[in-house]
Amino acid sequence: MPAELPRGDDPQRDPRAGPTRRAIMAASAAALPLLAVGCKGVAALGPPPKPSAEVVMLRSAIVAEAAMVARYTAAVSRYGGDRGGQALATVLAQHQQHLSQLRARLTGRPADTARAAKAAGQQLAGTSRAGAFALLEHAEQAASDWLLSQLRLCSPSLAQLMASICAAEAGHVPYLDTAARP
Repeated sequence: MPAELPRGDDPQRDPRAGPTRRAIMAASAAALPLLAVGCKGVAALGPPPKPSAEVVMLRSAIVAEAAMVARYTAAVSRYGGDRGGQALATVLAQHQQHLSQLRARLTGRPADTARAAKAAGQQLAGTSRAGAFALLEHAEQAASDWLLSQLRLCSPSLAQLMASICAAEAGHVPYLDTAARP
């Protein structure tokens, strides 16, 4: 080996043989601070940003619509055998479509709907047929009013969807009133 070559450099070394020991040691030393930060996990990045007002409103709309689906599912299971029950099934299908459309707009963490849906489904327990229809009419009107009040928080494309759902829910009130009659 000639004396003028720095220590560790071998002119006969095949360059395709991979990284040298020196390169591996340098990379290891450079990676050490990253590993120390990595031990903190995502906490090293700081707290996640708060969701926008539109995202909060969209999650609330999803929770409300899931609760509406649960109410109608319970009503159809109790009163689905007559003409009024057929109307309930029709409205249930529309609410399922609304829920699907709302969920498609939400990115990131999904809305937690389980608790609200369970509570809403139990609201009809022990009610008469007339009481169940009255409860559903009231829920539809309240949902329509709430959606209308939230439109100013929405982007134009979401506002179109919300306004459409709002109109449908308002339209369900007289439809249920008619269906509730024997």
